[in-house]
Amino acid sequence: MDVRIQGTNMELTEELYTFVEAKLEDSYRALGRLDRDPVQVDVELEETTRRHPHELEDQRRYRAEANVTVPGRLIRAEGSGDDIQQAIVAMKHRLTRELREWRERVIDERRAGGRRAKQELGEEIEAERYADIEDDEEARYAAEIEEFEAEPEEDDEEPPDGE
Repeated sequence: MDVRIQGTNMELTEELYTFVEAKLEDSYRALGRLDRDPVQVDVELEETTRRHPHELEDQRRYRAEANVTVPGRLIRAEGSGDDIQQAIVAMKHRLTRELREWRERVIDERRAGGRRAKQELGEEIEAERYADIEDDEEARYAAEIEEFEAEPEEDDEEPPDGE
């Protein structure tokens, strides 16, 4: 797994590196037993400058963003907070949720393929198993229908009253 951490408008210390990697390890558990070699993680830590007057005063000061590239998808999570650790923890929670949802979707797709294959193979096996068997009940039922259709209808008309 390739992890890159960069800082914008702030200095990255060794303590901050270890904190980010520890929090990312918690998120990686959501990947399960997935091969982690093709997974690439880009983390950006930023201290916002609030230079422009139109920016909100209640905007959080620190922002953490993670872009995780897994096979077939880019997963993005962002968090903000009043200090950098809060921002990293918020980002970790969102990233864990996104990774878990992606993993469940992959597992569901695999299971759906397996169910489809079982169903197709099952129908073929079932047809082969009962191909040589004749249904006696069905033959009797067909014979009864033919007899019923062959019987002439009897007219049970009553003579009109008053004659």
